[in-house]
Amino acid sequence: MRILAIVLGLAATAAGFGLFIFGIARIVAVVRLGRSVEGRRSDQPGRRWGTMLRETLLHTRMLQWSRNGAAHWFVFVAFIALLFSLATAYGQIFDPAFALPIIGHWVVYEWLSEVIAWLSLFGILFLIVYRQAQRRKGRANRFYGSNAGQAYYIEATVLSVVICVLLLRGLEYQLLGEETTRWHFPLSSFLLPGGTAYDSIATTITVIALIKILISMLMLAIFGLNTTMGVGWHRFTVWFNIWFRRDADGTPTLGELQPIMVDGKPLDFAELDDIDEDTPLGVGKVEDFTWKGLLDFTTCTECGRCQSQCPAWNTEKPLSPKLLITALRDHGYAKAPYLQAAEEARGGLGAAVLEEAERPLVGPIQVSDGHAGVIDPDVLWSCTSCGACVQQCPVDIEHVDHIMDMRRYQVMIESDFPSELNTLFKGLESKGESVEPERPTPDGLGQGPGFRRQGRR
Repeated sequence: MRILAIVLGLAATAAGFGLFIFGIARIVAVVRLGRSVEGRRSDQPGRRWGTMLRETLLHTRMLQWSRNGAAHWFVFVAFIALLFSLATAYGQIFDPAFALPIIGHWVVYEWLSEVIAWLSLFGILFLIVYRQAQRRKGRANRFYGSNAGQAYYIEATVLSVVICVLLLRGLEYQLLGEETTRWHFPLSSFLLPGGTAYDSIATTITVIALIKILISMLMLAIFGLNTTMGVGWHRFTVWFNIWFRRDADGTPTLGELQPIMVDGKPLDFAELDDIDEDTPLGVGKVEDFTWKGLLDFTTCTECGRCQSQCPAWNTEKPLSPKLLITALRDHGYAKAPYLQAAEEARGGLGAAVLEEAERPLVGPIQVSDGHAGVIDPDVLWSCTSCGACVQQCPVDIEHVDHIMDMRRYQVMIESDFPSELNTLFKGLESKGESVEPERPTPDGLGQGPGFRRQGRR
């Protein structure tokens, strides 16, 4: 049994880590498709490290919802502790009595292991019950539109691993017998009845340790094969997403609107006539987003906190900040092979990739012919730019900035905006500066001249 466990464990590890690394490479390649961003994203590195560690390790943003934040923190700590318990499991498939070097059976480590395991068990059970309770709320359910199957898988994985840890602790107590005391196994010594033969206990430890390894490696493999699985990948991408946030001090990405960026620098309208005609002003295609935008999309956990607080969504309008971000994510990763391929090789790509490449970023999603848009115009223009989504997001996604960049392109390049804005634009034209536009279409944000669909004037 032990030889079989070793073979299966090592084979699963090679496959799991191989696919996981493959997934990392794919994510990095997609994020790199984005445009460069303003240099301040890496300013004040000391403050950025402090903000990142505070928001991740202390869950300061998550704890805006105290019960859910506390439950998630217990699960988060268990995920970090998994590294130690997983290392122990690898040793146990070779020797059931294995203990980590140096740490060994240090009583402080063993107490922490058991406290964390039990708290994470209660935490994941709370989150499972909470998710099911939310399902009864229909559209008011903050998980409405999220990928429920992926969430259930993550919950089942966490629950299974925690149960394995507790069972292994109980078995270790039985295996060590007179060599230890209940003092070293305060919360697990009572889990299993005594009197079982040593060989049976040793075999059971090997089997459960193998199961724990297989569950963990399967998780890594599934992550690697599903790069749009935000509920899984946010565990790894959130550290970078928070570090590269707009403001190093941890202030939510609200307040002043970001300038229009051209080649990584703010647009100077005095030099507008010198800009290449094909330079996008705003975002008209998914590749026009910055790399930080693409990282934002990748990091979305689909938790729905933004959706639950959005005034547009709560007044029956079509905008859900969460679904907007996930739609952009799915489109970006589906179109990525087209963007990454050499121009002469694109014709050989699959039909699904070519069809995704033809989809307009903003356009009606219900069409009888042609390609449905990724983001419906009604969704785009339902945003009040109040920033509730940004304030609530636990992984620092910059929803409003992305929405405004798409609006800028629609107004300045496509001359496409709700008719209700005509009065506003005429007022801006008469009160503000203008450059004799063919049609008065400033960027809708009080900045810049008008444009026409055929090109800039």
